[in-house]
Amino acid sequence: MRSSEATTSADQARQGAAFADPNIVGHRLRILTAVAASALALGGLGVAASGAQAAAVGINVAATSGNFFQSPKVIAAIRRSKPAWVRVFLGWNGLEPAQGDYNTAEIANYASFFRKLPAGTKIDVDVWGSPAWANGGSNVVATPPTSPADYAGFVNYLVNAFHGRVTAWEIWNEEDSSGWWTGTPTQYAQLLQAAYPAVKTADPNATVLVGGLTGNDYEYLQALYAAGAKGYFDAVAVHTDTACNIASPYDFEYNPGTRTINQYFFLGFNAIHGEMVSAGDGDKPIYMTELGWSTTRAECETGHWAGQKLGGVTEQQQATYLQQAYHCLAQPQFSYVKAAMWFELVDEGSSTDPIDNFGLLDPDGSPKPAFDAFENESLHGDQLSGPCGDFSPPKIRILRPSSGERVSGPLRIAVRATDPTAGVREITIDLTRHSREHFVSKDFAKTFTGGLTWLHAKDLRPGRHTIRIVVTDKMGNEATRTISFVHTLAHSRRHRS
Repeated sequence: MRSSEATTSADQARQGAAFADPNIVGHRLRILTAVAASALALGGLGVAASGAQAAAVGINVAATSGNFFQSPKVIAAIRRSKPAWVRVFLGWNGLEPAQGDYNTAEIANYASFFRKLPAGTKIDVDVWGSPAWANGGSNVVATPPTSPADYAGFVNYLVNAFHGRVTAWEIWNEEDSSGWWTGTPTQYAQLLQAAYPAVKTADPNATVLVGGLTGNDYEYLQALYAAGAKGYFDAVAVHTDTACNIASPYDFEYNPGTRTINQYFFLGFNAIHGEMVSAGDGDKPIYMTELGWSTTRAECETGHWAGQKLGGVTEQQQATYLQQAYHCLAQPQFSYVKAAMWFELVDEGSSTDPIDNFGLLDPDGSPKPAFDAFENESLHGDQLSGPCGDFSPPKIRILRPSSGERVSGPLRIAVRATDPTAGVREITIDLTRHSREHFVSKDFAKTFTGGLTWLHAKDLRPGRHTIRIVVTDKMGNEATRTISFVHTLAHSRRHRS
């Protein structure tokens, strides 16, 4: 298909993953966020790194895991797979329902659960959800506290209550989504400014995380830096388990006109790192506190792709994508991702909602294929080889004109592009600074040809001219070639003059 405008498409309407605290009911929300402008580009990817460089394997144990404090199946699965990290949600509103009145029984349940984990397991506690007394009387737990000091005081109490057993404290959850945080980036930056010293004074060795950003939301991180958040966190958490995501972690697209991977693709975490580098925080790590793919067979019901595709993948695809994701995170250039925690352990009942089908275990505790893959990753590390993703540019063959060809009339141009892996998206031929032609392959053909007879070439001034060919593959990788020809005056035109 030939067109006068370049056509690119990115899966821009995926939604970020979220899950409620065990103490909060009904907050299974996914909020659509806009696709951002550019950040730093992703470089080429190499072969698998050693296990020492790979992100540590972890698991989320959340509300759909049932009564995970007491469930023998939950504990057995964790003890069998021995993940390096376990992440849990803890609701402020449920554990301090009145100021200074702590739910010590529930806190003891958490402590008991932590004691049942294998020795050496690191724990990430996500603390979110404001009680009405702290947020001006609202029953919406996503409402920011009126005073960040109240939240900080609660976190400080928890750090002391758990006596250093918690490795990382995640400050809120998906604060870039109005389903989890109705405040502004500035208000969240103020929460970090209050919570960071509250954690560190109680446990200087604890890691303070920016709450997991929905779908690698680097624009929000940029806003946090602008609001003064720098210096008030040790690492940035991201979530890549976005709604209706059925793409492999190897797949990606760049935002149109940029070399920035769209935030809703797994590899978009690189743009988060780019923002950190730009802010002078390039030495700080990223924690992927949620990654995953749902196995629902129901239709996608949210975002741009609602009603156009399934909301999940097959169980075997889930297992494959798990392996591929951890393989990507074993690449040496991604060593800044220190941990990756699968969302989550157990599916929720018979629900077909995508959020209820990210589990590694069926509701009855039976393992899905992904559990075996997870256990293998946890115990033995990355077993795959080869690159993560296709970053190879397409190949260009210029069929016409030949280099240095001398022409006096219209110029015949033909270009053949090949990309055996991703397929060709588009051929663009820049004829002059102000004139170009586009040839679009809607089906991403492995080999695609574009050509034209350039009638206005006969009007060029005599001498050497150059045309530029740009070929883009399905992923957005580009290849460029130029070729020169010589325009001469035709004999008849010289005779008439």
